[in-house]
Amino acid sequence: MRAIEAPVPTRTVSFGTAAVDAALPWGGLPLGCLHEVTAPAGDAGSAVGFAAALAARLQADAESAAGDILWCLRSDTEHETGALYAPGLRSFGLAPERVLLVRANATAQVLWAMEEGLRTGGLTAVVGEIEAGARGVDVSATRRLQLAAEARGVTVLLVIPHASAVSGAVTRWHVSSRGGERDGLAHRTGRPLSPRGDLAPRWQVELTRCRGGAPASWELEWNHATADFSVVAGLRDRSVEPRHRLAQAAG
Repeated sequence: MRAIEAPVPTRTVSFGTAAVDAALPWGGLPLGCLHEVTAPAGDAGSAVGFAAALAARLQADAESAAGDILWCLRSDTEHETGALYAPGLRSFGLAPERVLLVRANATAQVLWAMEEGLRTGGLTAVVGEIEAGARGVDVSATRRLQLAAEARGVTVLLVIPHASAVSGAVTRWHVSSRGGERDGLAHRTGRPLSPRGDLAPRWQVELTRCRGGAPASWELEWNHATADFSVVAGLRDRSVEPRHRLAQAAG
C-alpha cells in the first residue's frame, strides 16, 4: 500500500543531516510537492523561520539555484509575526533580491497568487503564509497546490498554524521554538536580539504526516554558515504518535 500512496519524486533535497533524510521514504525532502509547516498557538514565527530555512536549502540546490522564491501572505496579518526583514532572510541564506513578496488582502487571494506563481514557472519554491482559522484552506485547495507543484516541478511550502486533518500535502512538519535566535523572529521584525541572539536557531520539529513514512521527531539546529540542519547532540529520533495512529498519519 505504501508504494501506491507514496509519490516517486525525481529529485530531492537533503536536510544536511542523515537522521532526517533517513526518516523520509525518498531519502530527503521531495521536490515538486506540497509541504505544510504548522506551529503551536502564539509561535507562528517558528514555522516562518523553519520555512525560510527550508527555502534556503531549496535555493542552494544545484539544479534549483537559478530560480527565485515567491512568498505570499496576507498584509493584515504581518503584525502577528512581523514583516519579512531582509537581513533575517539573508541570515538563512536567502538573497532578499531573489525573494518576490506578494501581499494580499484575503486568504483566497494568497492561494490564488500561489497557484498563479506555480503556473508561471521559473521559481525555486513558493511559500504561502496562512493565518490561523482561515477559511478556504481545505483538502480541495491543498490538492490543487499539490497538482500544480507536480506539474511545474516547483516545491510549495504552506505555513499554516492549524492545518486540517485531510490534506493534499505530501509531508507536514510541526515546529516549535527551542531557543537560539528564537527561530529568526527577531531578524524578521527588526527587533533587537536577546543576549542569546548569537546562537543558532533551534526548533523541536515533528514530522506528523508523511506519505509512505512514519512520524518522527528531532530537535534541530540551523547553521547559518553551512546553511543546513543538524540534530542537537544527545537526542535521538523518536516516534511522536502512538502505534495505532501511524497508519492514519502516513496516509
